[in-house]
Amino acid sequence: MGADLLGSTGIVKLEGAFSPDDAARMRDVVWSELARRHGIEHDDPTTWYRHPPTRLTTTKKSGAFAPICGPVVAAFLDSLFGCGGWRRPKHFGNVLVTMPNALEWRVPDRVWHSDFQPTLATDRLRVVKLWALFDDVDPGGGGTPQLAGSHRAFARWVSQSGEHDYKRAKFGFLESHPWLRTLTQDDGDPHRNRRLVHDGAEVDGVELRVMECTGRGGDVYVTHPWVFHSIAPNATARPRLMRSVGVAAVDATTVDLV
Repeated sequence: MGADLLGSTGIVKLEGAFSPDDAARMRDVVWSELARRHGIEHDDPTTWYRHPPTRLTTTKKSGAFAPICGPVVAAFLDSLFGCGGWRRPKHFGNVLVTMPNALEWRVPDRVWHSDFQPTLATDRLRVVKLWALFDDVDPGGGGTPQLAGSHRAFARWVSQSGEHDYKRAKFGFLESHPWLRTLTQDDGDPHRNRRLVHDGAEVDGVELRVMECTGRGGDVYVTHPWVFHSIAPNATARPRLMRSVGVAAVDATTVDLV
């Protein structure tokens, strides 16, 4: 039970966790607020760059997103935390909108991090992240890049180093191995994507590779809290629409996003 269900990658994809109709209602909420707040119109791509698509407070609070934690996700959370062992989130977290902004997709070299402190207890799972796609996200389309396996490598590094300060632990881990340093430094290598996405590497006995959160509207990814992730360019013609939120065990009273 618990972390073992997230496997060696720390990442599980629940396909079709909510319906296409639910996803469409979520999109309507976002596009309505984008139009009202920023003058960004769904059917007019020339307006998509008028303003960074941020501060979507109405969308953040909207009840249209409740199906994210519908029966499929709830059943999986029950398997992780036990039936009744997790707290339903008050809202569904950050609204992640990335307009088309690149001609080429490359593994990003900045902002790699986890969202939780290195002081999390390791005896059992206390919290996970949900990443909900409410529109289709194709490869190269800005889907959140996740460092599969990093939760295990990070746990080992923290155990060996004894470092519990968030920033020092994050940067120390990312500097701890040549492959991880490559992740955070783009030297222009034309094979960067192949090396980091397809080839991966073994770090301290743990297999690591970068993977994108791609899929269809209605898919939900569940990740271990120590899976590192970043912000990717969107090299497609379609805006990336996702939400991310932490879900904690009922007895995890001190779990906070950093």
